[in-house]
Amino acid sequence: MTSPVPDQATQTIAVLAACFAQTLGENDPKFVDNFHKNLQETYSRMRDNSYFPSETLQAVRLVGDLLKP
Repeated sequence: MTSPVPDQATQTIAVLAACFAQTLGENDPKFVDNFHKNLQETYSRMRDNSYFPSETLQAVRLVGDLLKP
């Protein structure tokens, strides 16, 4: 079963976060890789913690997906 498509607010936040990371990466080539690694680690911790709603996990995952080459 696949997750439903993120709502418009989630998509907007994810796009802005990804653009922000990519812009910072223009001055520091390692930034995007480090950001993506930290994002994945944070996602794993969040996924294992029932405190975070699925919409939050969707946003974090979407940012990671947008940063993949």
